[in-house]
Amino acid sequence: MKKIFFVLFFLFSHVLNAEVVWHPSPPEAYRLGEVYPEAQRLLFAFDYGHALVYETLILKKGNITNPKELEKELLSKIFSILENPPYIKVDEADIAPSYVYKFPLIINLFDWSHMLHQFVLDVLATSEDRGPKMIERVNQIYEKYKSNKPILITDECKSMLFMDGHYFSKSFRRTFPSFNLLIWSYHWFQIRLYEDLLLPTKMERDVSVANTVAQFKQLISNLPDSADFDMMPETAVEAPTFAKLFPKIPAAFDNNHMLHDIVSDMITSDKVPLGKLRGEALRMGRMAQDPEAFKTINCSQNN
Repeated sequence: MKKIFFVLFFLFSHVLNAEVVWHPSPPEAYRLGEVYPEAQRLLFAFDYGHALVYETLILKKGNITNPKELEKELLSKIFSILENPPYIKVDEADIAPSYVYKFPLIINLFDWSHMLHQFVLDVLATSEDRGPKMIERVNQIYEKYKSNKPILITDECKSMLFMDGHYFSKSFRRTFPSFNLLIWSYHWFQIRLYEDLLLPTKMERDVSVANTVAQFKQLISNLPDSADFDMMPETAVEAPTFAKLFPKIPAAFDNNHMLHDIVSDMITSDKVPLGKLRGEALRMGRMAQDPEAFKTINCSQNN
């Protein structure tokens, strides 16, 4: 029995302490910012905004008497960040130590997946070849991502029930509708950039990225009315060219985005007390990794 316990403890610790290190760093890393600095800074701001919301809601969990007032207060802080976004990637542990402690596996899953998001954008933004070599390079980045299995979000398509099929689901969007639409607007922006950066000429890419930045600002200009999303934006719908070229990556991105909603719901729901949050987070993280959990053949890219 002791031997079994030791093995289980070792495996559990290995998962929680898996290295979120991309080595060697791709030569394209963060070069999106050299070409499209405003878009890159907004992506850095999104990380800050996520962490700020999660940390605040964890610290106030069970003691939020006026959700509308809290939402208004936090949105004011987040919009200040979006208006003057950071120039470097923020360390979530500095902003949200309680969140990092409560969600160890999910933090690793997000960090590794966000590297994939970033490096794919970097390649698309800077590749001189706009054909086979660029496609091959993105696929190389993706294979590197898939090699780190302990912190890998599956690329098997999951139904929206993965996001909305739990006993705590939808609590975030019901309690904080503007927060929810802000996060969905973040995800829309990320997805649209993939499509923008696949346009053949630099001039077309420049115009399209500028339009996406402007559309994002319009989406968040008067929340909740300005963002008319009925459901989380999906990669294959918003970036169909990208989805056709890289058919496995959209599901990996969408699963990441659904996991963000799951985290938001767990933190908000009074059905998940603070003492159960860490355990439920581990369970949801493993579900995000499990290719069979909520598996569906009805992915947007397959319709």
